Amino acid sequence: MADQRITTGSPELAPPTMPAIQRTNVAHRTIRKADWRNSELLDLNALKTVFEDCDFSYSVVENGYFRDAVFRNCRFVGAKFFDCNFKSANFYKCDFKFALFHKCLLEVPEILATLPAEPNIRREALQNLKANATETGDFASLGLLTLQEIDAARRHFSYALRGYDTYYKNKYSSFFAKARAGGNLFGLWLGGVIWGHGERPWRLLTSCFVTLCALALLNFWSVMPRIGWEQAERGAKSFEYIIRLFLDLFPDQKFAGFVFVDYIVVLMRYIYIGLFISVLYKSISRR
Repeated sequence: MADQRITTGSPELAPPTMPAIQRTNVAHRTIRKADWRNSELLDLNALKTVFEDCDFSYSVVENGYFRDAVFRNCRFVGAKFFDCNFKSANFYKCDFKFALFHKCLLEVPEILATLPAEPNIRREALQNLKANATETGDFASLGLLTLQEIDAARRHFSYALRGYDTYYKNKYSSFFAKARAGGNLFGLWLGGVIWGHGERPWRLLTSCFVTLCALALLNFWSVMPRIGWEQAERGAKSFEYIIRLFLDLFPDQKFAGFVFVDYIVVLMRYIYIGLFISVLYKSISRR
């Protein structure tokens, strides 16, 4: 019978290295206070197993089968999982700090709920989960993970600017460090407003339309003294000129306004075309 290395007493400090535990079968069982720290678990069958107060910290788990398993108050600090199946697994109050997944089948919403709250650690974990999703072909989860990563990055740079705690006060103590954090934070905000970081296509259309309307209104004040209210059709012709210029549909130069507005509209045309192609590529590649 394979050595299962299951302990039910209080965990003690594990030795630096432990022999590999191979082909362990704990399916349909309840495991309490098992100490698997610094262990190498190979081919662990834990189908519908309940783990309570177990410690997998700094362990390496390969080919683990955790389908429909339940984890309560378990620690996975620094653990590495390779080719594991966590489909339909549930996690309650578990610690996944610095844990890594490679080619693992995961319930992403379950894992997200257990990720550390610290934004810098959370962002690294989300980057790993994105790589894992790409490896397993779970493209449906990439959008959610990307938005979660951006949110963590936004909080990270916000904490850096505010000197949220000792970590941020020490790491971002200089003016230039705070300036870089502020620049990154502004870039994230701008990317979210313009196109939702490529994950919210409707924002791309909304930002484009709103910006063109604003430029048309700006041009209107230049056109009105020359054309007049009636001939400009209450500003409609100014708006039509901007739209035609944006679409390169031979706008009527009689309704041209400020020259710098024309340059902005032409520049917007190429920027938004590039962003649209990027969104379209993401959509197609994730099918």
